[in-house]
Amino acid sequence: MAVQPDKNNQLVVSVFDNIMKAKQAQKDIELWDEAQAAIKLGGSAIIYKDTVDGKIKHEQSAKFDWKKGALIGLLLVPLTGGLLLPVFGAAAGLATTWLKGIKREDIDKIASQVNAGKAALAVLCDEHEMPMVSAELTRLGGTTITGYKIPDKTAVDVQNAVQSAADKGQIGSHGSVS
Repeated sequence: MAVQPDKNNQLVVSVFDNIMKAKQAQKDIELWDEAQAAIKLGGSAIIYKDTVDGKIKHEQSAKFDWKKGALIGLLLVPLTGGLLLPVFGAAAGLATTWLKGIKREDIDKIASQVNAGKAALAVLCDEHEMPMVSAELTRLGGTTITGYKIPDKTAVDVQNAVQSAADKGQIGSHGSVS
């Protein structure tokens, strides 16, 4: 069998009833990833509304490369009114261009469900992995909203911007975004 490329440039988003179910699904998807020889996921993050301060927050999995997982942060930009754009620095323009390719109704659906107390689990994977990842997230109790291709240049630019911000101590692996 030919080895598939490991670009992890596809983003699959699934919504769970609450943050605890999303956290369990995140753990389970990591275990599933380890058990599948043909699967090598790139990262995951849970997006939720904090019940204490009402802010949209995200928690990236420590298991995956959180800098690569910062690509998931691009999804947070429209959910937070663009508050993450300064974090991405030079990549912000390209990120904004990529975000225009995401259907507004999908963003609105994710945002309304997160604002209603549900939690979204976003997972980076390869194109050939998308159907399997979507099916597994559904099996774990999620409702898959959508999947998107992240352009290669955007992925590289965001990873470079995140590394630069991390080197300056401006960001870490978990955080509040609004």
